[in-house]
Amino acid sequence: MSLPSIELLSPAKVNLRLEVLRRRGDGYHEIRTILQRISLYDRLSISLKREKGISVITDSPRLPVDEGNLAYRAASSLLEEAEARVGVEVHIQKRIPISSGLGGGSSNAASTLMGLNRILKLNFSKGRLMEIGARIGADIPFFIFERTAMATGIGEKLEPLEIHPSIWLVLVNPGWEVSTRWAYEGLNFKLTKRPIHIKLPPFFSDIGQVTHILHNDLERVTISAYPEIDGMKAELLSQGAVGSLMTGSGPTVFGLFPHNNEAESAYQKLNAKYGKRRWTVYQAKCI
Repeated sequence: MSLPSIELLSPAKVNLRLEVLRRRGDGYHEIRTILQRISLYDRLSISLKREKGISVITDSPRLPVDEGNLAYRAASSLLEEAEARVGVEVHIQKRIPISSGLGGGSSNAASTLMGLNRILKLNFSKGRLMEIGARIGADIPFFIFERTAMATGIGEKLEPLEIHPSIWLVLVNPGWEVSTRWAYEGLNFKLTKRPIHIKLPPFFSDIGQVTHILHNDLERVTISAYPEIDGMKAELLSQGAVGSLMTGSGPTVFGLFPHNNEAESAYQKLNAKYGKRRWTVYQAKCI
């Protein structure tokens, strides 16, 4: 008799805006950010197993398979919350680059929580799953929320936003990793502090409004150590992107396009120029 299993797509995210407001006494940072899911996915297969314990299997040699993996910690936390004494196996097929600013680990954890909730028929609410996720990582509740959102606090307080136009993206990843902790520790608040934060509307009716709010306080830190990121942004703009930004702590950069054919053309040109040498180029859509 086969045991229950489920297959899920685990999406990446980009930060359309990221403001770091202050460093808290507990070491975390207060932020205001706009989080947007995109159609760049890892694939997860989650199943119960007869042996007790949690197993993570992945096709990426760079991904930890123990407590250092957020999906592992998510499975462990949910089983403890549910007082379920079962074994769990999580297969992760990676496409989202690791430590890239795209939230792949947090997305995997969120998918694990939602998948196990369904397999075990726990009927935990989204709110409860988000509370469990917030104890593991700040971005995890957003992926359970499953909507475009403005996140505040350390990223766990979410308000829904609406982006009405279809927006396509081309993303460029240079192949190296950036530590989120390093980026935040490198912030100079005298330089990043602004007297007035722009007012963010609850909905965006055209891509121009989205382009207007593009900003990332962490760009200055990461670009100071990796100036190649500036070149990546310039390449995207030269290929017709209406706006370009580094996501999260980097190093991935994305460009926004109003039409799929324009994004496809830029993707093909950048992939032909850089894809076989140093950069990995992706095409995606806001979802």
